[in-house]
Amino acid sequence: MATSPSLTTPAHVGAGRPFGSGRWRALVPPLRLLRANRRLIWQLALNELKGRYAATLVGSVWAVVNPLVVILVFWFVSAYGLKISFQNGPPFHLVLFCGLIPWMTFSEAISSGTGGVLSHGYLVKKIAFPLEILPVVSVVSAVIVHGFLFALLLGILLLSGVTLTLHLLQVAYFLLAMVAFATGLVWVLSALNVLNRDVGQAVGAILTIWFWFTPIVWPAQNLSPRVLRVIELNPVFYVVEGYRNALLYGRPLLAQWPLDLYFWAVTAALLALGNVVFRSLKPHFADVL
Repeated sequence: MATSPSLTTPAHVGAGRPFGSGRWRALVPPLRLLRANRRLIWQLALNELKGRYAATLVGSVWAVVNPLVVILVFWFVSAYGLKISFQNGPPFHLVLFCGLIPWMTFSEAISSGTGGVLSHGYLVKKIAFPLEILPVVSVVSAVIVHGFLFALLLGILLLSGVTLTLHLLQVAYFLLAMVAFATGLVWVLSALNVLNRDVGQAVGAILTIWFWFTPIVWPAQNLSPRVLRVIELNPVFYVVEGYRNALLYGRPLLAQWPLDLYFWAVTAALLALGNVVFRSLKPHFADVL
């Protein structure tokens, strides 16, 4: 049977490339799996949110109240305690909010997703259950909460006199970018966490360091060009700046080019790595849990 020309790559074309076309095609099966089980993922994500606050009086409202309190505390401490301010542009609290909300979504997705397999241990021994979706459930749960926080952010921006433009639609792209990056990361971390519970403990410390190395409560514009280039290697920087560009500065989607290429190269590599790690360790889950 003849091979389709579109799927055939000459040997010399892929030579020296760190991420060949074969590895790109390896991403297709796990992504198809997620798409095929999207309704199950959504239902499990809703159940996770309901179960987390089942014994409380106000229920899932806490999923929004807790992040909101954190945002207000950071705003008060940064603006009035540390007296951090941005030299030009919108008020500091708006810049802070536009950076904190995507970060909190990412942080929640990673911290909860790391324990995604452990928290659904009763499903591990189910025959033919797609275990790959379990870490992603936590990512989707974080995105659901993000929806409420983002609506609140839009209200704050409007009350502050910010004119929202069609650049607002770019937020959907950057949210998708963050979800893709987080998915690859939680596939790696959740699989390792099943075999070694120290991983889950270490993630909290890593996220704390990661937060302070991301320009959320401090202005990146104060950095020298050389240091800024190092900070830009942080994939979350790409997402945070994307939110601010879309909501506050009205900049086009490719305003950070060529950082877009770097982000998606890292994300694709992480998704491929996560797929390999999870599939390699998955046969051992039932023995440990």
